[in-house]
Amino acid sequence: MIPKDLHKLMYRGAHRLAQQPWMWLLMWVAPLLAFNSPQQSLMAPTEALYAQQAWEMLSNNDWLTLSWWGSPQFDRLPGLPWLIALSYHWFGRSELAARLPSMVAAATAIVLTWQIGRRLVPQTLGLWGAGIFAVMPLWMQAAKLATPDALLLSLTLLAIWALLHSEDHPAQRVCWGLVAGLAFSLGFLAQGALVVLPMVALVPYLVRGHRTHRHLSNIGLYYGLAFGAIPIAIWLGRSVARYGRLPLHQLGDHLVGQLGQAAGPVLPQGVFQAPWAATSGATYYVWHLPLATFPWIGFALVGAWLVGREGTLGRRTLWLGYPAVMVLALSLLNIHTGYDALPVYPFVALLAAVGLNHGGRLFRSRAPRRYRVAVGLSWAAGVLGILLLSAGAALLITPGELIAAALRPYGWLGVAGGLGLLLPWLMALNRWGRVSQTQQRLWQWGWLLGPWLGVMAALATGIVGDYSPALKLALQTPPVAAILANNSVHMVRPGRDDISTLLTFYTPDRGKPLGNWSQTPPEGYAWGNPDEVLLEDNYEVIATVEGWQLVRSPLVPTAVPRG
Repeated sequence: MIPKDLHKLMYRGAHRLAQQPWMWLLMWVAPLLAFNSPQQSLMAPTEALYAQQAWEMLSNNDWLTLSWWGSPQFDRLPGLPWLIALSYHWFGRSELAARLPSMVAAATAIVLTWQIGRRLVPQTLGLWGAGIFAVMPLWMQAAKLATPDALLLSLTLLAIWALLHSEDHPAQRVCWGLVAGLAFSLGFLAQGALVVLPMVALVPYLVRGHRTHRHLSNIGLYYGLAFGAIPIAIWLGRSVARYGRLPLHQLGDHLVGQLGQAAGPVLPQGVFQAPWAATSGATYYVWHLPLATFPWIGFALVGAWLVGREGTLGRRTLWLGYPAVMVLALSLLNIHTGYDALPVYPFVALLAAVGLNHGGRLFRSRAPRRYRVAVGLSWAAGVLGILLLSAGAALLITPGELIAAALRPYGWLGVAGGLGLLLPWLMALNRWGRVSQTQQRLWQWGWLLGPWLGVMAALATGIVGDYSPALKLALQTPPVAAILANNSVHMVRPGRDDISTLLTFYTPDRGKPLGNWSQTPPEGYAWGNPDEVLLEDNYEVIATVEGWQLVRSPLVPTAVPRG
C-alpha cells in the first residue's frame, strides 16, 4: 500500500539530502567531469603517446613492455598506461576511455580537497575550497587529459589527508601512515621523480610540527613507502630480465631529465630572445600562477594574510609552507610546463575560500567602511563580466569572412563567463538594509558561477577536449576513412612528433614501421612525410594530412632514394 503522505516524505527526504555537503559538491562537480563536446581528439604528443602505449600493452597482452611501433621505450613509468589499458579493456578504445583514469583521479582530488579543508579550517570553508578548485581552468583541462598530472595530484592529496587523519585518530596513526607512504610510492609509479617535489614541500609541516604529530617517527609511513615500491621493483626486475640494461638506461635518463633542470641555468641563456623570455627563469610562476588561477589568487592572498595572523589556527606550516616551498622548488628546478604547479592549486583554492568568506562577511556587514570594500569588488566583477560579455558577443556576431573560425568558440566562453560574473554586481546593486546569511552565500556563489559557466562553455565548444580537430576530420572523410577502416596502413620512419603520434593512434590497423617507401608491400598503404623521405611518381598519393601523405604503392614497387 502506498502511504498517503508519500509526497511529504519524498519532500523531506529530498530536503535532507540537499542539506548534505557532499550532495552540493556532487551537483557542482559532476557536470564538469561528465560533460564533453561530441567532437574529441587527443593532444599531441603526450596524450597520444600514453594512449597508444596503453593500447599496445592491451593488444599484445604484454603488461610489462612500454613500446612504440614494436620498439621498447622505457622512458616513463607504467602506472598511467596500466590504468588506460584497463579502461580500454572495459570500455573500448576511444579518447574518453583514455582520459577516464584522469577524470576519476580528478574527482577524487576534489573530494580530498574538501576533506583536507574540513580538517584545516572551521565551518564549511573546505566545501567552498573544493568548489573553487573545481572551476580552475588549467586544473579542469588536466582532468580531461590522458596524462599523469591529475593522478599524481590525487595521490599527493591522499597522502596529506591520511597524515591529517592520523592526527585526529592517534590510535590508527600506523595504519594511516601506511596509506600516506603507499600514496607517495604509487605517485612515483605514476609520474616518476616529480613526486619528490610535493614530498619536499611537506618538509616544513613534517619538521616544524613533529613534536605534535610525530609523522617522521611513524613506522607505518616507511612501511607504506616500502610496500608501494614492490610493484615498481617487480616491473623493473622483470624488464631487466627480458631486455637487459636497456630499461635501466632509458628510465635512468628519464628520471634524471625530469629534475635535471636543477643543474642548468635559471636565467635565460641568450640575449636574442623575445621580451617575455626573461620570465622563463625563476620568475616564471610569478606571472603564470596568478594568471592561471585568476581571480582566485587575489582571494588566496587575503586568505593567506588571515591565516598568517590567526595564532590559534594550527598547521600553518601546511597551509602556507607547502605551496610556498612547492613554487620555490619548481622555480629553482626551472620546470615551466604549468601543469607541474597543479599540486599548489588545492591550497590556493582553500586559501581563496578563506578570502572569499571574508569578503562575504564584509558584504554582510552593516558598517559602511566594510561593506563598501565588497561592493567595490562586486563592481569590478561586473565591469569584467560586461567586458567579457561584449567581447564574446562581438566574436559571435562578426561575419565569418572577417574572423578566423578557430576564434569563434571563444565567443561562447566570453558570453558564459561574463554572464556569470554579473551576479555579484547585481547583488551589490540591490543591497539594502540588513543582509541575510543566505544573501551572503549567494554573493559568494556568484563569484564561482562565472568560472563554472566558462568551463562548461569550453567543454561544450571543444576548446577543452578537442585539440586536433582538423587532423581528425581529415581522417574521417573519404577516401581516407574507408582505407583506414579496411586496410593495414604502414608508416615510413615513424617518430614521436605531434603528427606521427596522432596518426599512429588514429590508424586502427597499423602495419609495420618502414625505412623508406620501397619497403611498402605491392598495392599497400603507408603514411609518410615527403619532406623526410623522397617519393617517386609511380606512388599514388591518396591524401595529405598536416603535411603527411597517405600513399598507395604500385603493383611492382621500385627503389626510391632515401631522404
